[in-house]
Amino acid sequence: THIPMVAEMPHGGYKKSGYGKDLSAYALDDYTRIKHVMINLNS
Repeated sequence: THIPMVAEMPHGGYKKSGYGKDLSAYALDDYTRIKHVMINLNS
């Protein structure tokens, strides 16, 4: 049998049972780094 999954419900382990989350937007958190970029539009 298959367990129904949706993107709003992250799937993954907790503590030592797994790493990160699968099958959702939360999976991108491990590969995302916030960066601030400033551009001078007056030149």
